[in-house]
Amino acid sequence: MKLDNVSFSFQSAHPIIQNVSADIQPGSILSIVGPNGAGKSTLLKLMAHQLKPTSGKIKIDDRSIDQMSNLQRASEIAVVNQQNNLYEDMRVIDVVKMGRLVKHHLLSTIEDKEVLPFLEMTNVSDYAYRGMLQLSGGQRQRVWIAAALAQEPYYLLLDEPTTYLDIRYQSELMAIIRNLHQTQKITIVMILHDINQAFKISDRLLFIKNGRLIASGKPIQFYDEQLLSRVFQTSIHIVKIPGYGPYIIELPSN
Repeated sequence: MKLDNVSFSFQSAHPIIQNVSADIQPGSILSIVGPNGAGKSTLLKLMAHQLKPTSGKIKIDDRSIDQMSNLQRASEIAVVNQQNNLYEDMRVIDVVKMGRLVKHHLLSTIEDKEVLPFLEMTNVSDYAYRGMLQLSGGQRQRVWIAAALAQEPYYLLLDEPTTYLDIRYQSELMAIIRNLHQTQKITIVMILHDINQAFKISDRLLFIKNGRLIASGKPIQFYDEQLLSRVFQTSIHIVKIPGYGPYIIELPSN
């Protein structure tokens, strides 16, 4: 996927995204990081074609995504939003079957055995026939990811997947994402609120501030207190923790 000078604004309002260009390397994990209100979710929605750029292009294999049909885009890109609505207490397996509709015309033609592998990938097989409302937040998030995987996309977009999850479920979800990356060779683009998670799991980082791309590259390049302090507009310090490595902390203000 390639972003070519992408900008976005609502009508005549001030641009939310301004002239962002980036190459997303196939098979990589890319995390978009930056302060609240920087435009991270808007940028992800542009990649998912949930919003259309005011100017610039987003391309896959030199083809603009706005020239693709809905079915073609769904075969290339799957997205898991920060919040997902349920209008009834659907069974887990039926939610994942909805993701599989990319390959079928009717939900009734999708057999259980066809989607069970996607439940296994996200460790929710044991809940296949439970209602979604019976699950914890972390379990539901894994089901939504399974539904996205059922599309068999090349790109999986995740908008703050660990939001509202406790430490245990955050850790479990990061482990699942690492495993998916290693076993399925899928390209993962996500927004992460926890910058230390982003540094540990990502192959590359995009730093966004005020809708602009500030920097991009490998995480090792950005263990830089001055850069991080400038991006997040707070005093950042980097410490080394035995058995973990560099850890980014915010220093308390005087």
